[in-house]
Amino acid sequence: MKALGLVPEDLEGNEDTIAELAEIFDSPLREQHVRVIAALFGKEVPPTPDACSGAGGVERSLIALVLGGCSGVSSFLMDWNPQVLSWNVRGLNNPAKRNAVREFVVDAKVNLVCLEETKIDVFDPYLVMQCIGPSFDGFAYLPALDTRGGILLGWSSAHLSISNITFDRNFLSGLVHSQDGLEWWLSAVYGPQGDELKTQFLVELQHRRDVSPGPWMVLGDFNMIIRANEKSNSNLNRGMMRKFKAFVDNNELKELYMHGRRFTWSNERDQLVMTKIDRVLVSVDWELNFPDVLLQALSSNISDHAPLHLSTSALFCPKRRFRFEICWTRLEGFEQAVKDAWVCEDDTVDPFKRLNALLRNTASALQAWGQRKIGNIKIHMAIANFVILRLERAMESRQLDWRERWLRRSLKHTLLGLASLQRTIERQRSRLRWIREGDANTKLFQAVANGRRTKNFIPHIRHNGELVSQ
Repeated sequence: MKALGLVPEDLEGNEDTIAELAEIFDSPLREQHVRVIAALFGKEVPPTPDACSGAGGVERSLIALVLGGCSGVSSFLMDWNPQVLSWNVRGLNNPAKRNAVREFVVDAKVNLVCLEETKIDVFDPYLVMQCIGPSFDGFAYLPALDTRGGILLGWSSAHLSISNITFDRNFLSGLVHSQDGLEWWLSAVYGPQGDELKTQFLVELQHRRDVSPGPWMVLGDFNMIIRANEKSNSNLNRGMMRKFKAFVDNNELKELYMHGRRFTWSNERDQLVMTKIDRVLVSVDWELNFPDVLLQALSSNISDHAPLHLSTSALFCPKRRFRFEICWTRLEGFEQAVKDAWVCEDDTVDPFKRLNALLRNTASALQAWGQRKIGNIKIHMAIANFVILRLERAMESRQLDWRERWLRRSLKHTLLGLASLQRTIERQRSRLRWIREGDANTKLFQAVANGRRTKNFIPHIRHNGELVSQ
């Protein structure tokens, strides 16, 4: 709204600001306001009420979209995304081990911790502080049986809270409430040994899923593998592998790609055996809520399991490169933009250098042209929805004038076109060539594209024996 001139540039984004902005719609919008909002979406206010009937062209409403300075919208957003650490610590009875785990957790800078195989039957706030530090003021735990098992779940209430906590034999679950309003189910697991107990474990986990609909993340030490390449030798329990895979498939879960390691556990013996039994599984709707996830396996430290560090707000900042958007060809002015850009210096006579210059100039010009034409679709949709909502609330207490009615109707048509355009772009980026454009929704394309981006991301490289992260 700063870009629209409705609020000052130096106004901070808080609840008072939003309330003040909403008051603008309590009285009829001035003609200047309507014209500025319409111009943001490439529209002109009709000169008279009778001319409003021509506001129905969905395709043409897309053509002149202008990004403008919409960055002010994002100033109302705060980053409260959870940062998660899952680790089988192989016991916390030793004070020296508790100190080592606490230092590791503090260095990891997380706000949600899941420790498996604690081998402790009772936790109190002081013991929790010894194990994971003072910032985790909320906790729940699954007691160990004799000296086996046990799970500790700790969280920082400054970032999130967990309610509806339930306890099963080998896992505990709860409803996570993020400070930004998102809610999702979490199950922290420590899988049992033995085929019969593992089968019962999957049955109980399935039951928990049945009574906990919505976004779901299940993480921890499953003590099971899904694929043969998740174990360093050929001694495989294929029956349990099939059951575990069936559980994942039946619940439509996705395993987050793990960077840094192939395996998460080793037997620490001369005859080395390594497996990947620690993992993070999420539902599709959870992944759509957190598209910028990065899962890394860290140093095993004092355990024989690698800790899993999950960031839900990782910054993927690869060097921008030219990508031709299929939707550009549908926009008015595309051919003229290519003709205007297909030029190079007259003194470039070498045919290969000339072609290279022509392609580079055209790519650069098309990127700028596409940004002016389309801009940031999600921001445009957010602004359109905000204006429509405020106008509809105003309708309940006063009569909208003809310009406001035209603006509301015009923005509704624009939203239809924006949704179609966004779906086309997401389909192209997902690289799903085998699905026709009308056969799947935008969420599928987003999930596939997010998975490709996460897997292709390189958090660091080793150069001359040193790790380089930037």
